[in-house]
Amino acid sequence: MKAKFSLYAKHTVLCLAFLFLPYAFTSTDTVFSLPNLYTNAHDRIYFFIYFTLLCFFYFNYYYLIPKLYFSEKKLLYYLIIIVFLLFFLWISTVLDHPSRNFLDFEYHSGKFAGHPKPFDGRFPPPPHGNHLMPFEFNGGPPTQYGHTTLVYLIGVATSLLFAISGRLQSVEKEKVKSELAFLKAQINPHFLFNTLNSIYALALKKDDKTPDAVVQLSELMRYIMVNSNDEVIDLTKEINYINNFISLQKTRLGNTVAINYSVIGKTFGKVITPLILISFIENAFKYGVNPDQTSEIYIKIDIEEEILTLYVSNKKTFSVQSDSGIGLQNTIERLKLVYPNKHALMIEDSAEKYVVNLSIKIR
Repeated sequence: MKAKFSLYAKHTVLCLAFLFLPYAFTSTDTVFSLPNLYTNAHDRIYFFIYFTLLCFFYFNYYYLIPKLYFSEKKLLYYLIIIVFLLFFLWISTVLDHPSRNFLDFEYHSGKFAGHPKPFDGRFPPPPHGNHLMPFEFNGGPPTQYGHTTLVYLIGVATSLLFAISGRLQSVEKEKVKSELAFLKAQINPHFLFNTLNSIYALALKKDDKTPDAVVQLSELMRYIMVNSNDEVIDLTKEINYINNFISLQKTRLGNTVAINYSVIGKTFGKVITPLILISFIENAFKYGVNPDQTSEIYIKIDIEEEILTLYVSNKKTFSVQSDSGIGLQNTIERLKLVYPNKHALMIEDSAEKYVVNLSIKIR
């Protein structure tokens, strides 16, 4: 809501600035003089011309460019641009010279002979008294046609630049979404494979906890199926998912590994990208557990205002692994895409331990 209000406010300010541009720097005494739309016919004419140019800017941006320029109908688009330019030149002439011939007659042969005409067809009008025009070319203000054409072409070029820039941003966003979908498609089967291995190990030992582990896995998979495609999710749900995952690991490992897990801070009212933390935690269980060695895993999640910090540390074991940690690498890529300039990741990979320290600015 705030973003939309800010956008509308910017458009309003820019539109007003454009409409009142002809009345800036119109006097040696003041930088800006308000147009007298009630009594001054010329002020009404200039205001109307600028208003129609402004309307055409939005018409061009929101309709002509998407419907014609981006639809491979560029020739028709350019023809319409030329037609509208001729229309604006015509309408400015009609509005600005309704009685030009009459004035020429009166001031050359009538009782006003010898007196200067109040308006000689130039746009904007020539200076009167101590009023000076802001832009002068070759010793005088630009002609009416030149001024209208210049403003019109600047508006067309600006709307084209904005539209092309917006199109490029949309393409980039779609590319990011495609990359994220590809990365998620790799992460989820990877997680499922590792968890099934854990339950398989329980089944081999004919452990009574195997049914509970299957139920826990079903809860985890339900979460993945329902929420993994969401852009953001309640932080509380994500933490509950991590809790279930760690409970499943405790069920499988029993007392063979020392797990120190804690969550500090309030999760209510905050959101996070789903499945962005789990790969670092899963990695600790995958590479930090060996029944023949002392295993230690430390996991701490700290939420303070808008900053979430994940600290994961595991003592390295030397068991042979079946893959090269594709899930972790994909999560690192997702962080770059989803939280650009809003996260800090430090990884310590020594001979004895593996430490991850991740900070994310969440909402």
